Amino acid sequence: MILETATSYDTGLYLRLSREDGDKLESDSIQNQRKLIENFIGKTKGFKIIKEYVDDGYSGTNFDRPRFQDMMEDIRKGRINCIVVKDLSRLGRNYIEMGRLIERILPSLHVRLVSVNDNYDSADRDSDDTQIIVPFKNLINDAYCRDISIKIRSNLDVKRRDGQFI
Repeated sequence: MILETATSYDTGLYLRLSREDGDKLESDSIQNQRKLIENFIGKTKGFKIIKEYVDDGYSGTNFDRPRFQDMMEDIRKGRINCIVVKDLSRLGRNYIEMGRLIERILPSLHVRLVSVNDNYDSADRDSDDTQIIVPFKNLINDAYCRDISIKIRSNLDVKRRDGQFI
């Protein structure tokens, strides 16, 4: 059961990007994710930002990311009871693991999940659209990751065959 009676949620912001922007200390995409989430929270009541978790340069294909693990530990210790992300693909791109996280793990820990661009809020469990669309979005996020991987490997194979430096 989600914390439906809470008037204010102790919120963690989760930001992730697979590749870094060269030699910058923090990628532009991370900054943009932060601004989008902060704008959303600024317009919406009931969120108290406790901590920001940033995995810059980590793949979403698994959950072996340092700040994601820190966030889950803070959830288990009761420090936060809400996660806000730009979109579900920032949280993860593994269809099976995302389903488990959204449908089993977070609800069992009484944690609210908000995905700003996906217009998803786990506190709004009555939405039929959410129950149908979210699994499809997670499947598409997973498929996109696999498709990009195939294209990159194919491109590298061509370069190897042509004797180019990789």
